Amino acid sequence: MTRMTRTHLLGLSLAGLFLVLGAAGCQDPKDQKIKDLTAENEQLRGDVAARDQQLNDGLTRDNDGRETIDPLNRELAKLRADGGKMKEAEGGWVAGTNFDFMSLPENVLFESGKATLTGDGRKKLAQVAADIRSRFGDRDVYVFGHTDAQPIKKSKWKDNWELSSQRSLTVVRTLHELGISYGQLISASCAEYRPVIADKVRLDQPKNRRVEFFAVRRGAGAASVSKVNPED
Repeated sequence: MTRMTRTHLLGLSLAGLFLVLGAAGCQDPKDQKIKDLTAENEQLRGDVAARDQQLNDGLTRDNDGRETIDPLNRELAKLRADGGKMKEAEGGWVAGTNFDFMSLPENVLFESGKATLTGDGRKKLAQVAADIRSRFGDRDVYVFGHTDAQPIKKSKWKDNWELSSQRSLTVVRTLHELGISYGQLISASCAEYRPVIADKVRLDQPKNRRVEFFAVRRGAGAASVSKVNPED
């Protein structure tokens, strides 16, 4: 009787162990699905939060850039009213209130209608890069591409916006190749809409085809730049 009881108990114990192991290995599919969906939802929440942060960072940079560019345009309008200063700026740096400024004519850097640097153009940008390193290493450098108002007809560009943008990008990339950090450079384009000479009859004014450089003191926002009416 004792032997049968022990055998019986051993059998019951083994059966109980198998039931426990079976329950652990055979989880309800619904429970697993819920866990999977919960984990996926948490991942999506994290992705959305990261994208929201990237968007906010981008908007902040855009606003900071606008607060800098708008005052620059106002001060540049004042600078342009001084013909002597503008003449000095052609190929050399001129000091403004919160920035130093230089303008290079198209024919110094590019052939007409093209956005590929000439050999002399690259040499000139080597000088610009040396100036940035020696004089403006702690500043942001804005590079503005400009064209005349002559419509694009023969070249591959869609319009003057595209041409001025490509020229600005070419200059920025070349300055980077010459040792200037991308974090210090800002590329912008104005097409024909900020002319030096606003001649409605003669649309191909050579002086309007140029690349401008602004070496801007960081933190020089709207509040710290003199208020001058912006140029149309």
